[in-house]
Amino acid sequence: MKRLLLLVLVLAAAVSALALDREVPRSAAAPRAPVTWDRVAPLFAAKCAGCHQEGGIAPFSLTSAQTAHTYAPLILQMTQANEMPPWMPGPDSPAYINQDQRILTPDEKALIADWVKSGAKLGSAHPITPVTAPSTAPGTTRTLEVARAYRPHPIGGGTDDYHCFVLDPHLTQDSFVTAAQVVPQQPQVVHHVILFDASGTNVADARALNAKSGGKGWTCFGGPGLSETRASADSASSDRLGAPQWITAWVPGHTTYELPQGTGVLVHAGDLIVMQVHYNLLHDPTGTLTDRSKVELKTTPAAGANLTPLDTYLLPAPVELPCPKGVHNKLCSRSAEFQDEVKKYGSDAAFISVGLLVLCHEQLQQVQGDTTTCTRTVNRPLKIYGVAGHMHLRGRDIRIKLNGRTLLHIPHWQFHWQDAYYLQQPVDANVGDKLTVTCRFDNSRTHQPFVNGKQMTPRYVLWGEGTTDEMCLGLLQTADR
Repeated sequence: MKRLLLLVLVLAAAVSALALDREVPRSAAAPRAPVTWDRVAPLFAAKCAGCHQEGGIAPFSLTSAQTAHTYAPLILQMTQANEMPPWMPGPDSPAYINQDQRILTPDEKALIADWVKSGAKLGSAHPITPVTAPSTAPGTTRTLEVARAYRPHPIGGGTDDYHCFVLDPHLTQDSFVTAAQVVPQQPQVVHHVILFDASGTNVADARALNAKSGGKGWTCFGGPGLSETRASADSASSDRLGAPQWITAWVPGHTTYELPQGTGVLVHAGDLIVMQVHYNLLHDPTGTLTDRSKVELKTTPAAGANLTPLDTYLLPAPVELPCPKGVHNKLCSRSAEFQDEVKKYGSDAAFISVGLLVLCHEQLQQVQGDTTTCTRTVNRPLKIYGVAGHMHLRGRDIRIKLNGRTLLHIPHWQFHWQDAYYLQQPVDANVGDKLTVTCRFDNSRTHQPFVNGKQMTPRYVLWGEGTTDEMCLGLLQTADR
C-alpha cells in the first residue's frame, strides 16, 4: 500500500511539473550576435575574390566590404542558387583536383545568408585580398611580355582579330613548364589565348613572320601559321591534328594554372613561344583599346626533374547549324556563310569546317542540326590527366567521354565561365578505345548573340574563328604510358 501511495505521489509531481512547464514560458535563448563582414570576409577571400577583384573577369569586386554590402542581395541570390562560385561540371562528372575550392558547402552558404539577412553589417570593414593555394609546382617564374602594345581591330569585316606574338623564354637547356598563367591586360576584349611551343623549323618561321611586321606580330586565324606543324591530310591522325604543342590556354573564367603534380610540358632549349590572342571586339568595335598581355611561366630544367611530359589531344566535332524553322534569308545559305568565313578568316581557317567532316567520317546531311558529335580512336596507350571543353555563345551542353565513361559534362554551358579540369584519378586509355565529344547548341531566334546592343539576324552557323561563329572542341592533356 505504501509502495502504491509513493507511485501516485511521483506521478502527481510529474504531472504538476508538466503543467507548470506549459503555463510558464521558458526564458528565451540569448540572441545570437549578428554576422558581420569579419565573419564572411575570409570566405569571400578564399572562394570569391579570385574573380571578384579590380581588373578581374567578374562584374564587381568583393575585396571591399562596402561593395560587398551593396551587392549583398545579389550575392545571397546567386550563392543560394548555386550559381556562384561558378562550378560548371555536372554531378555526373568525375572528381577533379581542387574542386572543393570552387564549391560552397551548406555551412558556408548558411553563413553568407546569415550575414545578408542580418543587414550585411560591415564590422571592421577591412579590405581583403584573394587567397590562393600555395604553389607546389617546382621551378622558377619567368614573366614574358610582348615587345609593344597592340591595338586590335576587326579583320575582314568581322568582329574578331586573331593575332600572334613572339615570346622568347631564353631557355638554355630543355625545361619543363610546370605552371602557366596568362594575364590579359584588356580582359574585356581578350576572348582566349593559346601558348604554342615553336620548335625546330618553326623557330625560324616565327622569327621571320615577326620581323616582317616590324616586331608587331602577325594575323593568325586558324592557327599560328608555322609551316612545320600546319594541318594537312597526313596530320589528321595525330593527337594535335597538326597544331604545335600547346603549353597552356586561357579562357574567361580560367583559374587553373598549375599542371598536375609530377607532370609538365617539355620545351626545348632555344624554342620560342607563340602567343595567339583572339580579340573579341563586340564591346570595342572601333578598336580604341591597346593590349599588352603577359605570361608568367614556371619552368624547371628537364635534366633530373623526373616529371611526366604532357601532350595535347584535340577532339573537335563539326558545327553545322541551319537557320531556325521559318527563317528564310540570304544568310541561311551554307555556301554564303562559307564564303563569308573565307573573306573574314582566310581559306585555311574556313576549310576547317570541311576537314572536320572528313576527320569525323560524317556526311553533311548527317550533322546538320543542334547536336553534333565526333569519335576518335586512341592509337597508343595514354594516361589522361586533364580535360576541357570549348564552345561559343550558342553552346548549351558539352560532354566528353572515353568508351562511354564521362570525363567531363557541362550541362549548362556559360561562355564566360570556362576552365580546364584535372582528374583526381587520371584515367588510362588503351589502343582502340574511343574518345567522343558531343555538343548541343541553340540557334533559335531568341538565342542569337548581340552585337553593339543589337541582336543578330539568324543565319547558318559553321565552325568558325569568330565569337559569333561556333566551335565544338574537347581538349585533353595526356601522357604516353
